[in-house]
Amino acid sequence: MCCWPFVDVVLEDPPKAEEKKEFHLVSDKLNLVRPAQPAYAYQPQAPLYYAGHPIPEPAKIWYGSTKAEVDAQNGALAQGVGAYKPMNLVPANPGASQQFWCKELNDCYTLRTMTDIETSCQPGSWHTSSVGYPYFIRSKPA
Repeated sequence: MCCWPFVDVVLEDPPKAEEKKEFHLVSDKLNLVRPAQPAYAYQPQAPLYYAGHPIPEPAKIWYGSTKAEVDAQNGALAQGVGAYKPMNLVPANPGASQQFWCKELNDCYTLRTMTDIETSCQPGSWHTSSVGYPYFIRSKPA
């Protein structure tokens, strides 16, 4: 014989007969509420009304502020705390030899170190390009 007899090999267990589950009546009372859940709960948002009492008129519905009102309130608050005051933002913690673009008084751009900008290029102001890099614009001394 050259091959194993595969007819006798069983790869899976034979299917078992399904077990029948039987239910027995423990009590003659029908219990619809689970023991861990109360049959009723207090709902403070739902007022109680009794027969014969008049139902009160619904309260006036109050809607929140509109977007325009919120924007006006935020604008007034920003004006009060000075958020609209111009201020000079300087790049944070640059090295002394870090170079930035500087727009000179004759409208040409040069590379200058942070130390050079702070000492010899004042007065002026920092700006951010549309790409995101900072650059310094010199202005004429007063």
